Amino acid sequence: MSEKKNLFIVNPVAAAGKTGKVWPAIEEELRSLGLSFDHIFTEAPNHATSLAREGVEKGYEMVVAVGGDGTANEVVNGLMSPGSDKAGAYLGIVITGRGSDLARTIGVPADYGEACARLAGERTMTVDLGLVEFHEEGEARQRYFVNVGGGGFDGEVAKRANRAPNFMGGTIPYLSSLVTTLISYRNKHVELILDDEEPIEMVANSVIVANCQFFGGGMRIAPEADPNDGLFDVITIGDVDKIEFLMTVPKVYDGTHLTHPQVHAYRAKRVEVRSKEPLLLQVEGEVCGETPLIFNIIPSALQIRV
Repeated sequence: MSEKKNLFIVNPVAAAGKTGKVWPAIEEELRSLGLSFDHIFTEAPNHATSLAREGVEKGYEMVVAVGGDGTANEVVNGLMSPGSDKAGAYLGIVITGRGSDLARTIGVPADYGEACARLAGERTMTVDLGLVEFHEEGEARQRYFVNVGGGGFDGEVAKRANRAPNFMGGTIPYLSSLVTTLISYRNKHVELILDDEEPIEMVANSVIVANCQFFGGGMRIAPEADPNDGLFDVITIGDVDKIEFLMTVPKVYDGTHLTHPQVHAYRAKRVEVRSKEPLLLQVEGEVCGETPLIFNIIPSALQIRV
């Protein structure tokens, strides 16, 4: 085991390479705070997951994701061993990438200096984790998440947004991708099963399964979500037409979209989404696979240094 209790996993390409450039300043800040740590750079997608898993095996007490929401999600998946109900180490977050929706809910400062100071403290926040089962290339797979997962239109938007230039930041590429995707997107027939209730049949634009409140670069999609209540907040957007959808988008930023007659909110520990036409799944803004989807809540599974 390393004598240093903290491992920083740095995604140098996050935010169009900004993370790699700002890391020396972050490192200097950490040393000025007297924090003992090791660090390692990711080299490919999902590398942070294997690095975090190795960090747990080596006995690090806290593993810190330096990057965006995607980096944090990869680290979380490394902290959780298959079938476990508790993470193997504390999670720390230093946001440098374009995504910061998780940080908004749990209160991690956007300023890296302030974030580093929090990491040097002792305050933690216990949160639930989501575990989603999905299909990719015909095979069943699983992924843990802290923030938000969803199927349908938001998956298609995430797919397009992830191709956008990183330098534009989180909100602009998401909104431009939303408008472009909307032009050709058709709402889908969906079967939604919440816990042991009877299936809900609907034509839906999206089914959002939220543990936290924000996604899409600041949209407050689930304004009442509590990441430690043992429940998902499930938001369904029904068969809205394109003009009505665009008119409703501004309301999502302050959470008032829940008053729309085609928007419904539910709570459940287990959520199943089926569809005859494949729905694309996004988790923390990253496209993973497609339906059928099964979401399960894992109560109080993760402690985050805040």
